[in-house]
This record gives sequence, structure tokens and C-alpha cells, in this order.
Amino acid sequence: MEGHASLIIRSDLIFTGRTKDEIIDGFLAVDGSRICCVEEGLDFKKYTGEHTKVLDMTGKVVTPGFVDNHVFFMGYMWERVGLDVSHVGNEQELLNALKEYEVLLKIDAPMLAHGLSEDTEISKDILEEVFPDRAAVVFRESREECCMNQKARERFGFDEESCYAESCYRMFRELAGDQEYAKEQYMNFQKMLARQGVTSIKEIGFDDYYGFTDVLKELEEEGSLQHRVNLVSQPVGKGVDLEYGQAMKEKFGGDFVKFMGYNIMVDGDIESYGGDILDRYPDEERAAEDFEEPDYKGLEQAVLEADKKGFRCALHAEGDKAVRKVIDIFEKCREENGVRDARHVIIDMELIDREDIGRLKSNGITAINYVQIMNCYPQYENYYGLKYFSEERQKTIWPYRSLLDSGVTLCWGTDLPLDVPDIPMSVCFASERRFPDGEPEGGYNAQEAITPGEVLAGWTYNGQKANFDEDRLGTLEKGKLADIAVLNRNIFKEHGDRLKETKVCMTICDGKIVYQE
Repeated sequence: MEGHASLIIRSDLIFTGRTKDEIIDGFLAVDGSRICCVEEGLDFKKYTGEHTKVLDMTGKVVTPGFVDNHVFFMGYMWERVGLDVSHVGNEQELLNALKEYEVLLKIDAPMLAHGLSEDTEISKDILEEVFPDRAAVVFRESREECCMNQKARERFGFDEESCYAESCYRMFRELAGDQEYAKEQYMNFQKMLARQGVTSIKEIGFDDYYGFTDVLKELEEEGSLQHRVNLVSQPVGKGVDLEYGQAMKEKFGGDFVKFMGYNIMVDGDIESYGGDILDRYPDEERAAEDFEEPDYKGLEQAVLEADKKGFRCALHAEGDKAVRKVIDIFEKCREENGVRDARHVIIDMELIDREDIGRLKSNGITAINYVQIMNCYPQYENYYGLKYFSEERQKTIWPYRSLLDSGVTLCWGTDLPLDVPDIPMSVCFASERRFPDGEPEGGYNAQEAITPGEVLAGWTYNGQKANFDEDRLGTLEKGKLADIAVLNRNIFKEHGDRLKETKVCMTICDGKIVYQE
């Protein structure tokens, strides 16, 4: 409406998101929570009034807000649980820090700490000796190992060798049970996301989220949320709970939080011989020890039941054999329950056989890939794929170009806290296909590179489409909700380190500035 804009943003680099290439030299106007116009040129005075704020972002990229479609808040909180001991250098320093911290704890509270260096050696039973009457766990920095006593093993149900997130769900239950603490942590969590330009997430909650949905509801009603939450339940302590899902659908019906369905793990990590692949592993003896066949029959039954009730299912499949099996399951949903716009999802897909790419499109399956995954492998020469697969088979790793050319809806997730969303870095990885050390020179499987605009589309329009939100979010156009991010450099022209060094300088959610550099 002319003369009533609350905010005008002027830029010569407005990425509307309506196509992968459309960039406008002009302005957009926001009226309250919605965009009231996006126009070329400088004639924005007709939209300004006494209280209109005008921002000149010339030289900066203005884009729809970003969607991280695989986020795990409890994991974020878990990585920060208890005392930070990353500074200690030996066993005695660790004990001194823990004893000093203990005076702050309640009698029945566990002793929890995180960040212990892999190089810091401590005696196997030291926590047993020093804290005989209190459950004690100290997580290593990598989270692959921890140190703990018997009371902690009994209380939390995991041990030193199996302290990955899913095995720690009883600890998450306790963390979520302290709702005041959990709310405080979530406020920090959303500020971190706002600094990265993220205005929507697909959030994973184990089982029934252990009561944390009450916190989300409270934040929504307070108007305190700075991003939109597409909530999914991941069965860990028990199977798919359809009654819980229905209750959550009824609980959340506003603009900021909605319940989508279920996130289900299929296979494990390929690098650790846990992924279900079509090839043989290089060390067949180790594969026989470490690989566990997924329960595809049980998975199929659970997905069929959830699909019949109208829920969306997001299945986490890393190996190409697991991906094929998941597509089979989604096909069966259509055969038995009828064709509908389910937008079921496959997450991760470290590799996919070329024969299966077309099946994603024909079955309406969305691909959510970890576009920042290269960041987990600092040195190209140490990337496990070089040793595990033939040169020909490696061509099916991260096949972004092939997926897009086949018409698949491709969007992104970080598996936060595995990595923090960094959109410029992801543009660099997906468009240049080089690892953090800059290698290989011509790009890894360079034929699968995509353009910066296509990467942004995965973070914006495609991300919102995956969550049934493309009609109100994901592009900058009249009538859409004003979720906006601004990058401080022209990412369409920058390369390498200059591109990676680009930062978000402003984030707007629902028409409100929630972060400004």
C-alpha cells in the first residue's frame, strides 16, 4: 500500500528467488509482516511515510531468508552441556575444574562437562574414584568418546564407546525437563541462527520431544521466536508415535510452529562402515563386524502407517542401497495409500545410483543434502571416498547438477550441530566443488557443480517448498511474508576465500529486524 511501508530496502543485488538468475536493481517495501512491493528503479518515495525506515544496501545481496532443513536443537544444547573443560591440559586440572564446579550443583544433579581435548589423558576410573555418589560424564571434544562413572551409565543408559546423540536420549530427556534452562538455551540458539540469516528450520525432536514443545508454544505465544519451526519427531526410545503427531498438529496451527511428521534413521555412516551401499567395502572383514542391516520391513510398515495418516516422512539414508530401498518404500506408499502431495524426503544421500535419480522426481521425493559436508574433510587427499569407491562410482557422490537437471526439489540442511549454517561457504563448496584446502584444483566431480543462484534457491524457495510453505515464503515478491537476509558481498562474483569470508549483515523475520551487524 502506497505511503504505508514500514521498511524500504534499496539494493542493486536483490535476489528475488523467483528464478535461479533473477536479480533486480531496485527496492523492496515491507508493510508490517509482509512484502508490499518489489520494483526496479529508485522510485520508492511513494511508499514512504513519517515512520518508514529506509535502508541502503547497495552492493549487498538481498535474498529471501534461509531455510536449514535439518537442525537438532537438543544436539546444540547437548554439545554445550555442563562445564566447558576445553581449556584443561591434564588430569589434575580437569579434576580441579570439576570440583570447583560441583559446589554449584544440586545434590541429585549429574556432573556434566564437555570439550575435553582428545590429547588430554585421564585415568579410566578417575571419575568413579572422585565422584562415587554422583553420576559424572565428561564428553570429548569430538563427541566420539566420553569419560563416565557407573552411576552415569546406569542413569543415562549409554557408555564410553557409544555416546552418539541417539544413545544419549535419556540425557536429553533430563535437559528438556529443566524448561527454564532449555528456554534460555533456545534463545541463544535462535540468535546464532539469526546471525546466519536463517529464518526457518526443520527441527528434530526425539520421540515426544520430552516436553520441549511446551517451551516452543510459549515462545510462539510470546512472539519471541525469530525463525519459523517445522517440527518433526525422530523415534529413538520408542517407535513412531502417531497419537503424539496428531496432538502436535492440533497444538501448533500458527504462523511460526507447525508439526510436519517424522524423521527416521535408516542406515549409518559410510565412512564408519555403517552405510548400506551397493558396492563392497574395501575392508570386508571390518564391514562384517561394523555393518548392521537396516530393518527395512519394519521401516516400511512405520512409513506406510504415517503416510496413511497424512504425515510427511523424512528418511535419513546415506548409502546408495539405502536410498534405493527408501524410494521403494515411498513408491509403495503411493501404491497402497494413493497418490498425494506428500513431499516425503530423503536426507543426506551421500551418494545415489544414477538409475534412482529419476525415481525421486517421479515419486515427488525431495532431496535434502548436507551442502556443507566438505567442511568436515579439511584435506582432499584424506577424503574417505577416494579410498572407498572407484573413480566411476565417485561420480555419484553429491550429484547436485544431476538432481536439479532431473527436476528434483533440492534443498539443504546442516545437521546442526554437525555444522553451523554458513550460506556463503556452502555456495563456494557447491559451485566450486573444492575441499577446505582448495583441492582439487578443477573441483571434485566438477560436472556436478551448480551455480550460486541454484545454491541460494536450495536455501530459499526449494527449502520452503519442502515444507509446503512456498506460497507464503521463499521468494521476495508482493504478498509474501517478509523473511529476508542480506549478505555483505556480491556472492555471484566472488570466489574461493573471498566468497567464504562473506557474512550475513542483516536478518529480518516477519518484517522485524532480528539481527544487524
